[in-house]
Amino acid sequence: MALIIEKGPEFSPKKPKTSSGHTKPAAPTISLDQPGRLRVKHLLSVFGVSHSTLYQGMKTGRYPKADGYDGTMPFWNTATINDFLKAKSLN
Repeated sequence: MALIIEKGPEFSPKKPKTSSGHTKPAAPTISLDQPGRLRVKHLLSVFGVSHSTLYQGMKTGRYPKADGYDGTMPFWNTATINDFLKAKSLN
């Protein structure tokens, strides 16, 4: 009896899923009226823009720059975003 080794797409090892590099918007779980920190994905949801638009807007001054960094991850205080939204609504 011969042993048959089959090769094909169903027998090939699965490739690990890679990230596309895009951050999915997530609504903030805290109120903007309370103290706290917001991340990039929260701002994407609040402003309704893509991450590339957010970073380009930060360079041009359209959106506020990050208040600080935890390692390499930027964060914004809720007070900063709340003040920005109030000033934007007045214009």
